[in-house]
Amino acid sequence: MNIALIPRTAALISALAVLLGSVLPAVSAPLPRANIVLPNAISVDPEANTVTLPLHRGTAGGKTVWYIITDSSDRADAQRRGALYAPLLARTGSLCDACVQKAIERDGSIAFPGAPDFSASRVYNPGTAGFPPAAAHPGATADSHYTPFVKIGDAVINAPIVATGDGNFDVVGHSNTEDRVVAIDTAHKTVTLALAKGFALGKRVLYISTEASDPGAATIERATYVPSLKPKAGWVAIEVVANGSHQGLAWLGLTGHLNEDATPANVASLASAMNVLSTLPTGNTQIAYSPLWNVDIVSWKPAVLAAHGDTVLTSEAQVAKHQGELTGPDGGQIGPVGFFVNCPVVAYVDLP
Repeated sequence: MNIALIPRTAALISALAVLLGSVLPAVSAPLPRANIVLPNAISVDPEANTVTLPLHRGTAGGKTVWYIITDSSDRADAQRRGALYAPLLARTGSLCDACVQKAIERDGSIAFPGAPDFSASRVYNPGTAGFPPAAAHPGATADSHYTPFVKIGDAVINAPIVATGDGNFDVVGHSNTEDRVVAIDTAHKTVTLALAKGFALGKRVLYISTEASDPGAATIERATYVPSLKPKAGWVAIEVVANGSHQGLAWLGLTGHLNEDATPANVASLASAMNVLSTLPTGNTQIAYSPLWNVDIVSWKPAVLAAHGDTVLTSEAQVAKHQGELTGPDGGQIGPVGFFVNCPVVAYVDLP
């Protein structure tokens, strides 16, 4: 071998690695199948911060859309689709007519009554403390006919649309993909999305956040803003810390690259607010599980923060334990703040 070629070859390999890193998700060690609770998940990698799911082609208004399926209110339907069984979804439409739309499915393709518009640029400029932001604007907004929850037969399906159009998908600026999409392959029918990391019952969990009924929450979650998800749409609590030192919205705004778009090159470095989910889609809590979460925002009292007395909350039991040190927004009581997020659970980092 010509020794003189070694530096040139090494430089070429390094440049190629940089180029590939800009177009492909990070590669590391996927979770074992035993840790994955979403049956149809192809691969879950907490180090790369990604999940790869089956991709389905559908239509909305005669135009092509691409969607995933994560949950169903019917047990048999969930098993057939490789989705999570979420029985509470059956009640969603009973309290919120606009939250569930009827859809038609033929040959495995859903015709949606509406779709998101992904063309806007997502903007998040952290405030001085990280949160509240100086500016926030979601990168995707749904029309009045879109909701990820569609009724097909007797089942309510959670089928978020993650891309629109027939090709040339933008996974950097997200002009035609949801802001969590970092890879999409319509030939092999797969899509890779950035994960969200959090806790439930003291365990680390991984989920995806695809829709929110509040524009600020949609911006933070890299999700689609869906105005049709009105109050009374969900019952299951998710605790969001506003001002923790190592968890929550302020910490995320300052340290989590929240001002950056998710791309194949940076997805592994994106942090999450580390929210606390109240139920899990397995075991004793499955009957009370829904991917549509009712948001509670909690804040550490100023004296606790000044004394560096805040801790990372990992369960609702811990929230209750520290109740004397926490408040709701503006010093009020802890409870629902009136908006919802669609966050299907994907996997456990720690087995329950």
